[in-house]
Amino acid sequence: MELHDEPSIPGGVARFYDTLGPLLSRAWDDNFHFGYWDDPDDPRTVESATDRFTDVLIRRLGVAAGHRVLDVGCGIGKPALRVARATGAAVLGISVNERQVADANRRARAEGLAHAVSFECADAMRMPYDDASFDAVLAFESILHMDRGIALREMARVLRRGGRLVLTDVLVPEDVEGTALRRSAEVLNGGGATLADYRRLTRAAGLDVVELVDASEHTKPTVPRMAERFRRSGLRADTDTPSGRIVAVTNELPEVGCLILVARHATRPR
Repeated sequence: MELHDEPSIPGGVARFYDTLGPLLSRAWDDNFHFGYWDDPDDPRTVESATDRFTDVLIRRLGVAAGHRVLDVGCGIGKPALRVARATGAAVLGISVNERQVADANRRARAEGLAHAVSFECADAMRMPYDDASFDAVLAFESILHMDRGIALREMARVLRRGGRLVLTDVLVPEDVEGTALRRSAEVLNGGGATLADYRRLTRAAGLDVVELVDASEHTKPTVPRMAERFRRSGLRADTDTPSGRIVAVTNELPEVGCLILVARHATRPR
């Protein structure tokens, strides 16, 4: 059962989030990403755990006031606004979903940060920005909707030399074949990525790996807690409706792995 039929096509992703976005806001949080817990017994709330994961990535961006950050796949803007508040950097968020962009800009105005944070529609695999436009790029679980190689090359293109790319993605361990975890990744994306994939793709994009880690032990409470939140919200599995299919898929997934990549734009051309 696939969540959507066109994972690498912007129009398909945009339509997918017309359904998934309101569902996640209702039953999960306005952060459309994994939570970050110490262990499965960590009592931290979903809201706290998803903000915590944003903070984990903010520390890796290496930006401050005067820097410019691109948030690729910005959702409705909560991580981008948190980046701006924590660092003083200016942030531009992009999404292929017009509703998300409108909601994110409203959020920026409501929180008094429209002077520092803005959002617009753009395809991350064909970005309308000049080379070396940003000091850092953040991609929070968005690259799973793209051709990873193309997206990484585009992110590298708009990143200034010495600038950092920080992203998360669905992880499949190197030695896993035909297991529940691999099935989880296939349901989400038509196939997850391995750490070896990222070492190869990152280098091919002209980026140097600074850090590449399996964060699954911290993020694995996400799926069971999401399924429980859906149940408490009264959302039921129903294969005849988009929201019902999403709930059904969530109920199927025993676990989903997650990786964190930190890469730096090579200081010298290769």
